[in-house]
Amino acid sequence: MEKNLFREVYKQVCGLALKDCPPSSLSGLLHGYLSVYSMVRVYPWLEDEYGSLWDIHDRIREIARVIQELLKDKDIQVDTRAGYVVDLMDAYLLYSDLKFLDTALDAAYEILIPKGSDKIVLPCRTPNICRLLCNCYYFTGDVECGMLAKNLVTETLGVSRKFSCMELGDWWWAIRAYESVIGEMDVFIEEKERLAGGRMRLGVSVEQIEDEKIEDFQQNGSDVCLIAKAFDILARREFAVCNEFYSKIE
Repeated sequence: MEKNLFREVYKQVCGLALKDCPPSSLSGLLHGYLSVYSMVRVYPWLEDEYGSLWDIHDRIREIARVIQELLKDKDIQVDTRAGYVVDLMDAYLLYSDLKFLDTALDAAYEILIPKGSDKIVLPCRTPNICRLLCNCYYFTGDVECGMLAKNLVTETLGVSRKFSCMELGDWWWAIRAYESVIGEMDVFIEEKERLAGGRMRLGVSVEQIEDEKIEDFQQNGSDVCLIAKAFDILARREFAVCNEFYSKIE
């Protein structure tokens, strides 16, 4: 059922004109396409269903260019700006465009290091800032960014039940980014068990939240932000299904 829904969403997304898409929808569109690109790259016969790698690649570049333009607005709220920067960095991982990376890193450290200072000062303690720190660590090896990201993740897993549904989802992907880039936290066994429990509860909650977002999309399928969010979720899930299915065949 989800596969058919994903095909429907993908068809809708491919028909969207980016100039008509609100900025808040761009991250979902970008990450949805990144999942589709990864899926087709690993399973090239899926090009018949989802289009050529080049076409998907070109669409991702198009979205990244729009995000890059948005960063020129100096009045954007700092957390939103951090999200745009992370999106540019994620896009860079696909096609290694140094211009995107240089733009993103310059913007990242403008956010993290206040004017006139030479030290990192977190402007807020949000999922976007956590992901930003993780990406700065990945691209520059900045150990301080890694330590600050660890602190944010530890704090979050300790208070995850106090977040709103949207915050839970955002923190889940920030934590996944931390695990992917930096790895398992080096803490005492008791603390590791506590954090593992918090992570498990968070994962269950996020899956439920994502199911609700898909239901919202099915009921209000004309909203571009809902389309983008559903696309991101369904593309990620479809890639996971493909991995599971084809690994059994092999």
